[in-house]
Amino acid sequence: MQIIKSKFFQYAVIVLLFGVWILFFDDYNWNRKRELKKQLHELQQELQETQKMIKEYETKNKIIETDPELMEATGRDNYYMKRADEDLFIILEKDDAGSLILLE
Repeated sequence: MQIIKSKFFQYAVIVLLFGVWILFFDDYNWNRKRELKKQLHELQQELQETQKMIKEYETKNKIIETDPELMEATGRDNYYMKRADEDLFIILEKDDAGSLILLE
């Protein structure tokens, strides 16, 4: 009985209960914090990949803007652009699922 009545034991139990509450039952508990760190890491990786893609596209854009022949070739290949005196034929084929696909 002496141990249960001591102030040190009472404070130790309170601190222990507080620690258990914070680690497992609080809104911002240990498991939630771990999940948020994982999500943050994934988003940072996605941000780096996106920034890398943006740099690549900016580089390609600068190259295309400076070369008129490449600009025309890109427009014809990717966007099906044509000159005024030309006709453009786009050939589509059905795949196994029945949807139309473009023949390249």
